[in-house]
Amino acid sequence: MINNKDSQYPHLYNQAEKIEKERQEKDLLYSVFMNNDTTKLQETIIFFTKKLKESDRFKDQPMSKRMLRMLDIVVKDDNRLLKHSFILFALQLEPWSVNYFMEDNKSPPEKVSNFVSNNLKETVSLLLKGSYTSMQAFVEDARWHYVTL
Repeated sequence: MINNKDSQYPHLYNQAEKIEKERQEKDLLYSVFMNNDTTKLQETIIFFTKKLKESDRFKDQPMSKRMLRMLDIVVKDDNRLLKHSFILFALQLEPWSVNYFMEDNKSPPEKVSNFVSNNLKETVSLLLKGSYTSMQAFVEDARWHYVTL
């Protein structure tokens, strides 16, 4: 069997890899969703959990033990679906999470804004109405919407 890189068109695969690398460097949210190296994903999760724990949302009533346990699981578990769903819900509910991706042009501001305001809002609405049969379907659909914008 011929390896794709050993084909008669190796330059096409090299170009595709270069384009993908550039796209990930220019768009943090895209990189968090698509990069096989989970370093940026994990950094984002740690920042988000810390920020949520410090949030004014829990000033009057502290987080439940169950919520704290779930946040610890999100940080420690290797499950990308779990981490991506956490990021998607944060983007929907917490303005600081949108700013995280938009500040210093880590991600294209128009793209992130459009995604959060339109695509993600509709996708979360469908999830809450029971249109998705699994969390995996929800996350895959939301990621697909962002990647294709």
